[in-house]
Amino acid sequence: MDNKPEYQDLQYQDIAFDSYVRRRQESLQTEIPRSQGHFEIEPAHQKLIKASSHFFLSTVTGAGWPYVQHRGGPEGFVHVLNPTKLGWLEFHGNNQFVNTGNVDRDSRVCMFFIDYATRKRLKLFGTAQVIEKADDPKLMDTLRQVSGREIRSPYERAMVVDVISADSNCSKYIKPRYTKEQVDERIDLYRQDIKDLKQQVEELNAQVEQLQAQLGRA
Repeated sequence: MDNKPEYQDLQYQDIAFDSYVRRRQESLQTEIPRSQGHFEIEPAHQKLIKASSHFFLSTVTGAGWPYVQHRGGPEGFVHVLNPTKLGWLEFHGNNQFVNTGNVDRDSRVCMFFIDYATRKRLKLFGTAQVIEKADDPKLMDTLRQVSGREIRSPYERAMVVDVISADSNCSKYIKPRYTKEQVDERIDLYRQDIKDLKQQVEELNAQVEQLQAQLGRA
């Protein structure tokens, strides 16, 4: 199912700000103007998505409730297929198929990305489609390639999202966190600095010993 034609002209404010939300904004003299022009995912936002190893996906249940699940994988497992389309492999999970079943009925989704190190977060609204492995082998091959390596985790399908709108929140109240790789990278820099300083100390000690020997012979 692909509902993009029905929603493609919507802006972020059309989706997120109904009359009740606007009323709250107006009560605090907050005016958020409507976005203008053709939507594309900004290059900085694309970079954040490509660098992410996880995100949160929200779908709509048959009972009309929001449903949120975590999606994770190797860094870059979410592919920016074009400036308005994202895709990733759906790895084997708990076999409940809540999100995939929700999308089969109602394609509307919201995606939430967060980079704890830089304290950046990004929300995207769009319409999703579940694509079975056998139905588009070429797409599966594309989504399996991550940073020059091939994903080996088992999967049977992929999900593709036509992104309609996006918004990046402020960094307030996001506590910085770092991955093991990021910590190791910084520690390696300190280790190199310590190594360089030790070498300088050894060279200075050698110079001092040489000067002391020269003074002893004087």
